[in-house]
Amino acid sequence: MGPKFLEMATGKRVGVEILQIPDIERRALNALVPVGSAPSVRLGTLGPEGTSSEYIAQLLARTLGDRGGFQILLENTYEQCANSLTRGRVDLVLVAHAYPKINAFYMNPGLEPAAVFRGSTPEYGLATRVNFAFREELLYRDTVVSHPAPVPLLGHHFDGPVKLAIADSTSQAAGSVADGRYNIAITNERAVEQHSLKFVYKFSRIPMTWTVFSRRKDRK
Repeated sequence: MGPKFLEMATGKRVGVEILQIPDIERRALNALVPVGSAPSVRLGTLGPEGTSSEYIAQLLARTLGDRGGFQILLENTYEQCANSLTRGRVDLVLVAHAYPKINAFYMNPGLEPAAVFRGSTPEYGLATRVNFAFREELLYRDTVVSHPAPVPLLGHHFDGPVKLAIADSTSQAAGSVADGRYNIAITNERAVEQHSLKFVYKFSRIPMTWTVFSRRKDRK
């Protein structure tokens, strides 16, 4: 029996995702955010609004809220985040380990990993415009737009080859469906809501690990 597609988006999940931060990593994060500080620690991550990276950054800010807070700054690519970090425009950068080019961050002599933790993304799925008449066969004839990281989900849920277009983020993928450039996107539930789309097939949340990078202490 083939995959079961949704005719309508289902309701929102209830509850708050709890980040899994080991004590040693929490201490490292606490050291980066002075007690009682204003939200002036600038945390860069992948935008625009609606990305899983922004979602995790917001959870992280709430987790450390009793110490002050983060000012979350969104960039169009993770590479722009790294550039902002090395140039001092942000203090920290949050990067998902599912990002295929995260190795470049670890190899950058100006950066160092400040903390590593686990946090699940919002739910992912295939999304279309609300008024788009989706049929299962269109998945194999049309083009699916996606950030590179969640593309392997297709191989775990569908048998046939799918033509892909690459976006810089899941939110950008959703936006390109909303404005009619594509009809189907792999994206998350926050971007679906933001761009007034509907899920036609749901995958799941993605359990993922993340690194917060800082500038090398001897490179300030």
